[in-house]
Amino acid sequence: MSPAWWLRKGHYFWYMVREFTSLPLALWLLWLLYDISQKTLVQSRAFAVFSVVCLPFALYHSYTFLGLTGSIIHVKLFDRPVSPRLIVASMFAMWLGASLVIGFLLTWLK
Repeated sequence: MSPAWWLRKGHYFWYMVREFTSLPLALWLLWLLYDISQKTLVQSRAFAVFSVVCLPFALYHSYTFLGLTGSIIHVKLFDRPVSPRLIVASMFAMWLGASLVIGFLLTWLK
């Protein structure tokens, strides 16, 4: 295979983009863990900017993963399979619910 095999088709390209999104997220997590280990409670401006840069990567990664859950998770309810669309919709609903709860807690505890 050539080094540019992933540029041939759109599906390959977006697959590689999704796989790349884990790199900035891993760097963000390592930076956060370093700050925690140093007991640095005041976040630097650079970390805040990097967090904003990483947010689209995290959203894209989450969106594409949750879109696949209908193919990954198979549930039977009363001996009938649950629709993959229902599984995907419930995962997105839980993501939204968790985001709202966390957002509320972050603003309420501030």
